[in-house]
Amino acid sequence: MLRFFRHIRKSLMEQNKVRTYLLYAIGEILLVVIGILIALQVNNWNENRIALNQEQQTVAALHSEFSDNLKELKFDIARLDTTIHNMEVLMDLTLLDEIPDETNIDSLISLSLTNPTWNPSSYVLNDLKNSGSISRLSNSELQSKLFAWERHFENLNELVDIFKISTYEMIRFLRDESSLRDIDSYAGIGNIQPSKIGFNNKELLENLRFENYVDDKLITAYQLRNEYLESITIIEDLLTTIRI
Repeated sequence: MLRFFRHIRKSLMEQNKVRTYLLYAIGEILLVVIGILIALQVNNWNENRIALNQEQQTVAALHSEFSDNLKELKFDIARLDTTIHNMEVLMDLTLLDEIPDETNIDSLISLSLTNPTWNPSSYVLNDLKNSGSISRLSNSELQSKLFAWERHFENLNELVDIFKISTYEMIRFLRDESSLRDIDSYAGIGNIQPSKIGFNNKELLENLRFENYVDDKLITAYQLRNEYLESITIIEDLLTTIRI
């Protein structure tokens, strides 16, 4: 092809057709430029196609991650409900003048000390965040909702920390004011038997500090449950926005 073009140029020069030669030269340059532009456009198409495929894979992984986290969240809310129920029973018992003999205070306290908190996987989301890829997503609505989720999750984690602290404070109190061994015998960890020391944990129901610790954790648990329910709403909305 190049030999063909050189032959044409040589022929035009030999015939002293300068004007025709210049027009031909300009045309040849235009052909080269057009060829380069086409090559660049094809390259851009390929890069865009690769980027789109990568985004589709990432979005699919994000959908899977949030779907799995949603299932775990619903399971953990059910666990939290059990903890809340046992604390509510304890609070009701503090109002009674006489505690029924069949009431197992140790079991109620043991179940009230559980910390059923949600620990979602965030590998895909963190990868998007750390690489700055959220702002490059083609779905602007998804961008906004992911940023909103990050803000919500930060607030949620702060409440989870408060919930855990309320449990630790309650345990510190029980360590000094009750038989932890009796309580731990219902925890299902190891083979701990009730204590032979004659302390009845029913006395805790008349202890104002105990009532305050249970009340503090119960109120925090209510707040946490509400935040978890809001998390479900946000995640379900996210999943409808993520198109796979």
